Amino acid sequence: MRLVSIFFLLVLFASCPSQAETYAWQKTEHTLALVSGTNVVWRIVADPAEGKPYFHPLATPGGTLLTDLRPPDHPWHRGLWWSWKFINGLNYWEEDRLTHRSQAATELVAARLQPHDDNSAELSFSINYHPWNAPPVLAEQRTIKVSAPANGAYEMDWTADFTACADVLLARTPLPGEPGGGPSGGYAGLSMRLNPATRSWVFENSEGASGAPALHGKPASWVRFSAGPDAPAVTIFDDSKNLRYPTPWFLRQDMPYFSPALLFAKPLHMGTGEKLHLHYRIFITDHDSQPKTK
Repeated sequence: MRLVSIFFLLVLFASCPSQAETYAWQKTEHTLALVSGTNVVWRIVADPAEGKPYFHPLATPGGTLLTDLRPPDHPWHRGLWWSWKFINGLNYWEEDRLTHRSQAATELVAARLQPHDDNSAELSFSINYHPWNAPPVLAEQRTIKVSAPANGAYEMDWTADFTACADVLLARTPLPGEPGGGPSGGYAGLSMRLNPATRSWVFENSEGASGAPALHGKPASWVRFSAGPDAPAVTIFDDSKNLRYPTPWFLRQDMPYFSPALLFAKPLHMGTGEKLHLHYRIFITDHDSQPKTK
């Protein structure tokens, strides 16, 4: 009987590989990806030729794809990414559909993509913003710490430190009622363009509201986009120490798309040498559960 029990335990452990054996890293010159079998959990692309680093594919640990890349309606949308809209009147957001160039440059100066043995990672970037063939007007140091998947979830701590190299005005498309304003005004900053297959999912926020029309332009400490109770979800948290906390949010159900829109209510002026520190947390889960702390 004892030999049978030992044999049973050996078979059990052999059929249940550890979490460390479930995941693997794939790395190229400009990308890093965490994979599980044939599924990509997340991939960061940091190619100087593209300028703006971005995550795509970005999925739950169970394999639900969350992001969309360069959709036909807005080919400058890149999964989970950061872009300013206007800096000193120049457009850093939209790109020419043929050349893929914006009016001004988001220059990826350096990137360090560091995987860890426990399936976590630390990603760091130096980014300059400037008119083409001109010195930087704004510099950024960005660090993103990605936790190892555990219990069907993982999170990203996204920290960005901006320094104005000249007087800068960070602006967005004006809102309705403002000169030149329209219904698509207000967006800039951390953004997530979602997989079209998630269009039936629901937006909810920290204030108890649900549905994109109810959340759009409203301040909240977090917004969640989920397929329902005990189902895949992604939540973005605005840090309480961030400027203009709690931020208004820009949302579109038809894309879908959402963003903690720092500039939604008004532009931001930064004098030469002035600094801006921002921190966000992105929580991704297969089970629509929330982390206990932000």
